Amino acid sequence: MKKRIALVFAHPDDETFCVGGIVAKYAAAGATIDLFCATNGDAGKAAGVPVSSREDLARIRQNETREACEILGITSVEFAGYGDGELEGANPTKLTGDVVAFIRRGKPDVILGFGPEGAPTGHRDHKAMSRVTTSAFFLSGLKTAYPEHGLEPHAASRLFYHAWALPLSDPKLTLESVPFTCAIDVRAFRETKEAAFKAHRTQQGSAHAFYGGALKDVEELAFAAGAPQPRAIIDDVFA
Repeated sequence: MKKRIALVFAHPDDETFCVGGIVAKYAAAGATIDLFCATNGDAGKAAGVPVSSREDLARIRQNETREACEILGITSVEFAGYGDGELEGANPTKLTGDVVAFIRRGKPDVILGFGPEGAPTGHRDHKAMSRVTTSAFFLSGLKTAYPEHGLEPHAASRLFYHAWALPLSDPKLTLESVPFTCAIDVRAFRETKEAAFKAHRTQQGSAHAFYGGALKDVEELAFAAGAPQPRAIIDDVFA
């Protein structure tokens, strides 16, 4: 049976920065991978790309994300349209319900998202999405949760948080993550991940963070919930 992975992140480019190598590796192996992106990134910087308005930046970043997804092998992307930088103040019931619906439609085996520390940058949107994704992981399997969506319950097997091992190459990135429990060798997919990052043309001002902390030979995840791992450290999310 074909494996399915769901990615739940906050902004355009999160899918590349956090788990781009992992995504490319599993996509190349035949997995179906779906992305939920909570915002359009309209409050971000444009790195010299001509932008006339926040709406224009949102459109550009959506297109960049679609291009990056094609490079990485992501099957589909869903933009929820929440305010960039405003996820802490979003209606948590509605946002969680949107992620629950996304999970039920895609029926993933495994879900990847942010840990509670919010990635090496500690972004408030990332932290908010960690809480939402964790709730949705459990609620998506309950028939009494969000029945108004008209979707059958689906319980994914595992939830993993994006994690990392210190030190990172960028000395400015010192935030600790939840200890990783899964380390995946992605050396064969470094060029694919780099190409996906370059597709995010408006985000090239973050190249120092990408090359200093995100482009690695091994990408780490932290087991958060679901079917227990067979060992303390695994090298396959489906192990």
